[in-house]
Order: sequence, then structure tokens, then C-alpha cells
Amino acid sequence: MHPDPTEQPIPFGFTTADIAKRFRVGQDTVRGWIKRGELVAVNTRDVRCGRPRFVVLPEALAAFEQARQAVTPPGTRPARRRKRTSQIDFYPG
Repeated sequence: MHPDPTEQPIPFGFTTADIAKRFRVGQDTVRGWIKRGELVAVNTRDVRCGRPRFVVLPEALAAFEQARQAVTPPGTRPARRRKRTSQIDFYPG
């Protein structure tokens, strides 16, 4: 039997276990991200099944990682720390 050329191929995705391993968190944390809408996922389970099986597409994972990056605003420098001395300044000025 020949495949139907109009049928779309199923895209590759990541499971909650894959994402949890990647970020070193539990699968419950990943499901929480999905439930809160921070991470977009597709439920691939049948309607009759009670437990969802989420699959995260690579584009959604890239957007999630981009949103979670820590970026220092341009033009700002970290505050300089004062050098520690062994003297105690009783009258700071």
C-alpha cells in the first residue's frame, strides 16, 4: 500500500521525560509548566484515556528556552564590591 501524499507527516517532539531530563527537573514540574501555559504541548492520548501524554514540538521548546534566558540589560554593570579590610571603621563617613 502506498502512503497518501496529502497526509502530513507526524512532527518529531519531546516527551515530558525528555524535557525533565534536559532541565534536570521532575516530570511534575514539566507538566506544571504546560498547565500554566509556559510551555506549549500537544496531548497525543486518545480521548478515552484518562492520563494525558504531552509532546512538545521543537519550535515550542526553543520559544520556552528563549523566554527563560537571563539577559542583563545593555548599559548596566554589576555593582562593585568593596575590598574587605581587617580594620573596623567605627565612624563611617
